[in-house]
Amino acid sequence: MTLLPEHYETFVLTKPALEILGKVSSVTSSKLLLQNREAPHYLFSGWIKGDHFRIAIKINRPNNYIPLVIGRVESTSSGCIVLVKYKLFPVTKMFLIFWSFFIVMIGIFTSYQYQSIIYFLFSAILLGVVHWVTWSNFKIQLKVTRQTLLEVIA
Repeated sequence: MTLLPEHYETFVLTKPALEILGKVSSVTSSKLLLQNREAPHYLFSGWIKGDHFRIAIKINRPNNYIPLVIGRVESTSSGCIVLVKYKLFPVTKMFLIFWSFFIVMIGIFTSYQYQSIIYFLFSAILLGVVHWVTWSNFKIQLKVTRQTLLEVIA
């Protein structure tokens, strides 16, 4: 288990790799992630280059917990294999690491300053709550993104 939310998945499909990449490309817009859904046939925002893609589900309002989908499509003799990694966007990851470090440092400093372990325990509990909220929201958004991706490639 990692401290930062991420999820790996492999799909084995009987369709050719070019068809899968074409399907993903047909529902992917290269425009900004946050935009109105005036073009409902675009489900994702991102890019497809060669046999790799980096996409995220389109949203109508800001959401820091949507997963960035990084995928690679490999051809096989009877179809293709789609290797997918879901992870937080780099900026969200950076803020989570920063605030985790900040909470731990404040806990250590206040525990030392006031000679009481209670402050450090409180910061550890707060750190646990922050990561629990992050993981929980990531899993909710992962479910939506994964289902949409499965509908596209299946």
